[in-house]
Amino acid sequence: MNDREAELISRCRQGDQDALKEIFDQYHKKVYRIAYGVVRHREDALDVVQEVFIKLFRSIKNFKGKSAFYTYLYRLAMNTAIDHSRKKKKTAFLSLDQEGGFQPSDGYEKRPDHIAAQKELEGKVRWAIDQLPQDQKATLIYREIEELSYQEIAGAMGCSVGTVMSRLHYGRKKLQDLLKDMVKGREGE
Repeated sequence: MNDREAELISRCRQGDQDALKEIFDQYHKKVYRIAYGVVRHREDALDVVQEVFIKLFRSIKNFKGKSAFYTYLYRLAMNTAIDHSRKKKKTAFLSLDQEGGFQPSDGYEKRPDHIAAQKELEGKVRWAIDQLPQDQKATLIYREIEELSYQEIAGAMGCSVGTVMSRLHYGRKKLQDLLKDMVKGREGE
């Protein structure tokens, strides 16, 4: 934890809302990506982000500094998103281009048939990810979307590096099994 972060946390503990705003400005996009990876709906992800920062402001006094601050925040974000997902029990798929992700470039990628095929593929991948158990899904989001190290994931999830590796292995294997028919169909093109 750097000196600036320590100062912000200290100010948050004293009820300083400006410090919370600075933390929000620094981390809200990452929290949103985690939330969206779990709940798969823009409005729900935004609700989760708001809930995470309210919880953070209320619970910052419990942060002891034994782990990195972002590990604490990511764990809070993941748990809040999972809880929200469990309460909702529904998923709405949005196209990645509405979320700021996939943006076709000139040429082949702009052809309507390619865009339709891409959206179909994205939908199938989202569906497959949503079939994973929550622990595997969360681990994959941390690794593949947030690009955290195994050690950071272990800290955020409160488990060992070996458990992280196992969850990644089994999560990827299950994704591969779920998507293998689709891959076989594409190889014939």
